[in-house]
Amino acid sequence: MFNSALKFKKYNLRYVIVILFSFFPYVTPYSFGSDIQPWSFLSVSIFSLVVFYKNIKFKLSLAFLFILSAYSLLLLLIAVDILSAVRSILGYLTMSSVPFVFYYILKTNYNFSVKLLKFTTIIYFLVGVIQLLFNKTFLSFLLNRISGGDSRGVASLTVEPTFYGIICIFLILIFLTLDIKNKYKYIYLLLIQIFLLSQSSMAILFLIIYIFYYFIFKLNIKILFLSFFGFFIIYFFWFFLDLSSYNIRVFQILGQLIENPSNIIIDGSVNERAAAIYFSISGFFDNYMLPNPIGSYSVYQNQELLKQETFLYPTSSNRIASYYGSILFELGVIGIVIPVVYSIIIYKAYRKNIRDVFLYIFFINTILFSAIQLSFPLVGIYMAALLYKENYETSNNS
Repeated sequence: MFNSALKFKKYNLRYVIVILFSFFPYVTPYSFGSDIQPWSFLSVSIFSLVVFYKNIKFKLSLAFLFILSAYSLLLLLIAVDILSAVRSILGYLTMSSVPFVFYYILKTNYNFSVKLLKFTTIIYFLVGVIQLLFNKTFLSFLLNRISGGDSRGVASLTVEPTFYGIICIFLILIFLTLDIKNKYKYIYLLLIQIFLLSQSSMAILFLIIYIFYYFIFKLNIKILFLSFFGFFIIYFFWFFLDLSSYNIRVFQILGQLIENPSNIIIDGSVNERAAAIYFSISGFFDNYMLPNPIGSYSVYQNQELLKQETFLYPTSSNRIASYYGSILFELGVIGIVIPVVYSIIIYKAYRKNIRDVFLYIFFINTILFSAIQLSFPLVGIYMAALLYKENYETSNNS
């Protein structure tokens, strides 16, 4: 017991550094000029070398992710933009190393990890509240940039409200996956952050997608009644309070959607992100499912923009605002291994309840086509939570 305590103290600071850099991927003591900072990848890499060098045990699913990361190194040979190539390769390495390390952390220090998960939720909330009530740029010196506006929500410790909302979505998924005492009060706190603090239309869209799949795969009479009642209340207040007249971006987008669903594509942010999904997938097929040179995306997109009139906001960046879109465009058909591996991990975690299997496979594989960066570490943390659930479900309660 004494030796275990010494071991915990020895690695305690390392756990804190790795977990917090990964839960707060936009926070940095020194900016590298990108939104997501490399600290999560660097701390995870150092942690793995120091702690695991004598005892590395790969789960088969994680081994496939490491093979894909190694394969991505070969893409340097056909890259037309070295900076974009380095950024992408760091993303692929993050995608494989984070679930590996966090699975180990959950196995060895589950209770401590859960405490930091709860701490993370509270910190995002407190910073968001201060920004909403007093100063939208509060603690912005810890970030590469911060964007928003009078009609948008706050960003908390991220660079814009959209990413704040996405952080909240993945924290909710992690809470739902793990066996944690009183977890729903933290989930409710995260939902408050999505609707009242971030006001992120993308995060709200994710919740709508989740509810849609929940209807399909877990429908029962009670849920159906509560859902119709909930939609009726929302519909009533929407028109009674004329919410679309408020200078709040979520309400404005919902107003456009209710008035004419085709209007939603006119919104600049929605249009740009939909374009990233469309052009990355079309580039995948146009190149016969072979890898496209890293750094060639903006050239391809601008050429394709001339052939259509739906997408109106070209990007000058080679960053593809789509997790799966990036993978398919840059890795080609071999990249399909990644959604397959993720689906297998979800299946093994929820294999005792086939409805949950379908719910989470469809939900995760849908939202990962959105504007989530490859280097976003919470995707890997969520996969680690699923791996932990598969092997240690109900063995801990914190």
